[in-house]
Order: sequence, then structure tokens, then C-alpha cells
Amino acid sequence: MPVEQRNMEPLVFSESVLGAKAAQAASPQGAPAAPSPRAMKLFIHGFGEMERRLLNGTILLSKRRQPVLELLSLTECSHADVVMIDGTDQKAVKWATDQAWLKDKAVIWVDAAAAAHAHISVKRPVTWPNLPMLLARALERSAEKNSSQVVSVALPSSSLNSVLVVDDSLAVRAYLRSLLEPRGYKVTDADSAEVGIEAAAATAYACILMDVLMPGIDGYEACRRIKARARNGNAPPIVMLTSKSSPFDRIRGKMAGCDAYLTKPVAVDHLHEVLSRWTTRTTGSSAAAPRGLNLTPQRI
Repeated sequence: MPVEQRNMEPLVFSESVLGAKAAQAASPQGAPAAPSPRAMKLFIHGFGEMERRLLNGTILLSKRRQPVLELLSLTECSHADVVMIDGTDQKAVKWATDQAWLKDKAVIWVDAAAAAHAHISVKRPVTWPNLPMLLARALERSAEKNSSQVVSVALPSSSLNSVLVVDDSLAVRAYLRSLLEPRGYKVTDADSAEVGIEAAAATAYACILMDVLMPGIDGYEACRRIKARARNGNAPPIVMLTSKSSPFDRIRGKMAGCDAYLTKPVAVDHLHEVLSRWTTRTTGSSAAAPRGLNLTPQRI
């Protein structure tokens, strides 16, 4: 079976976290429409005419489903979310080796001798209709690499253990507080994405836990806005915490700029492990927490 047809289980982006929340009710009539999701931008170098035709067919089909794919030109290549290189095309390989910025990109090498910088390598024939799954795999691998290279940010000492929890469920916020505060975290919560965006603008947090399904602005858009505001400074790490677990949901999280994507139900110790990448706890118990707790909030 070709590599790209394997079961594409997520890598680092696929941690188990918190119990499932009830599906969000439909938005009331007259509510503002959710913004259209940004297209996933793809740049390819090399490949023959037939493969390019098949790829173009996949691009056209994506206009009626998620994720929407957009093919970039050579002059736009640095803006791509994923780059595909034909490993049998010497010009394409030479071009790729000259691009230092590619080491930090999600890159797929097709029929290459080796894939450096945590890039992925696949063999022909490429099953182009399955391209979205292959792109998801590349983004997951890139996220895994980036998560292992955590960069320290300058925070006031009072903020080193601070966590902002953004979730519209009171039960989820209370439960997370009960998990985190005994372990030495300073927890602030917000009951909507809008409140979370304002809180992140006003205060420096060591990490933000962000739900996805919320009334009004969803977690993806909130993540984009928080990261955009901090573009010229230190953007706070954002961990998506959601029951939406499909590869395409993880793609949306990656494209929104989140630093980790954790899916419910929760492995409590793993949640602490992820938070420890960005926080420094000053107090609190290290007592073992129950594993695999299933957070299904009761109606309040």
C-alpha cells in the first residue's frame, strides 16, 4: 500500500484530553455568519503534466468540501502551508536545498532518497484524491517538530504559572480549575472567545487553553486574533482543547496558529505534561491525578 494511503493517525497534535462536551446548539436566526475558513495553501515543485492535471482536479473538488485547497505560484511559495517536492526532479531538489526557510515548513517529498528536518516522504503513485489526508500528516509532523522546540518567552514572574481557560461551559471551566490550581497553576477563565481575546490583550499568560465550539467567535478565530495581535511581540502559547478530533479540525487548528491540539476525553497527566512546556509552577501538590477522566458536564 502506498505510504499516503496508510491510516493517517495524528502525531503530536493528537493528544487525548478532557471529556466530550454536548454538541453546540445551532446559532440563533439572525446571528452573524461564521467567517469562511481560510484555504490551505499548497506549493508544488516538479511533477509531470499528468500528475499536475490530477492535482488540479483535486484542487477543483476541494472547493465543495473541507479543507479548501489553493495552489500557489513560485513567487508566492513562502506563504504555503505545505510544500510538495518531486524528489526525482533534479531542478526541484536543487531549488529545495537552496531554500533555508523550508526546514521549518510542512514539506512532503515524493520519491526522495531521504526527508530531512522532520519532513515526510512518500512513494508514487500519489493518490491525489487522498491529498488532504497527506497534507494533514505533513502538518502534524511539522507541529510535532515545533512542539519539541519550545522557545522561552519573557514574562513577569507573577505570570510564569498563569493559565487562561476559555470555554463557554461553566462546568468545564470549574473542572479545569479544580485540576490545575492544586498543582500550582494560577487560573483565570473566560466564558466566551470574545472575553478571552480581551483577557489575552490585557494580561500576559504563560498558556491559554482554548475550546473550539463556542457561541459567536469560535476557538479557531479567537486563536488567529490573539496570535495576530501579538505578531510584533511574544504570542502566548495556545492549546486547543476540544471534542473535534478529525484530521481537518486539526488542520484548522494548525492554520489558526495553535501550539498544540488536544482532543477530549482527557488524560489528566498528559494535560499537565503539555502545560509544563510553557509554564513554571511555584506551588501546589504533585499528587497523582486519576487517569483518563471523562469530563461530561451535567446540565447547569
